[in-house]
Formats: sequence, structure tokens, C-alpha cells
Amino acid sequence: MMSYKQWLDSILDAAQHIASRKYQVEAWFPGGKAVSSPDEVYLTLMEDYTADLFFETYGQTLRSSQIQCWNEFRSQLQNYYDHMPKHTDPRHVLEDPEWDLVRQAAERFLRAFPDRGAQA
Repeated sequence: MMSYKQWLDSILDAAQHIASRKYQVEAWFPGGKAVSSPDEVYLTLMEDYTADLFFETYGQTLRSSQIQCWNEFRSQLQNYYDHMPKHTDPRHVLEDPEWDLVRQAAERFLRAFPDRGAQA
């Protein structure tokens, strides 16, 4: 099992990929520096890094503002993912104003953790 710091750092790294349009441009299209997709950024955060379990496990040790930012980010992301077509065109997601709202929520979530991984 990952330590608190490793787990949170992994979640924050995954959230950074959701917040970063630059990363998405580089990773969602052939020839980029990384390989990813709209599905992958969601699955990495929610399934690979089990973000919900982290917040269930450590929620009581976090500031209420951090929990609030997580809940907002998670809600925006989940809503977008739930309505995303099975075979999504990354170009459509990248330019979708609704996806931009998800990116903005991810940015606010990241700003809620200025000490990255320092347990409260």
C-alpha cells in the first residue's frame, strides 16, 4: 500500500493531467510526448489511484476547503465522464466548454494542496 504522501502525490499528478490543456494536446494525439486519452485521465485518477478511497481514508485529516475542492472536482469530472460517448474524439473534448469547466475545477483542486503531500 502507498503511503499517504505517495498516494496524494499520485492523485495530484493525475489531477494535473486533467487540469493541463498543454498535457492533453501533447498526449491525446499521435506524435505527442506522452500517450493518453480523455478516458485514460479519468481512469487513472478514479480507478488506478482510487481517489475516492483516499478521501474516505484521509478525509478527516484534510482541511474542509480541500474536501470541498475535491467534491467539486469529482462531481464535475464524474458528470462529464458519465455523459461522454463511448468512442470520444479527443479534439471534441479538448474544445468542449464543459471540459474546460472540469479543467478549471481540477486547477482549483490542485491549488487546495499547496504543500503537496504534507499530511495535515
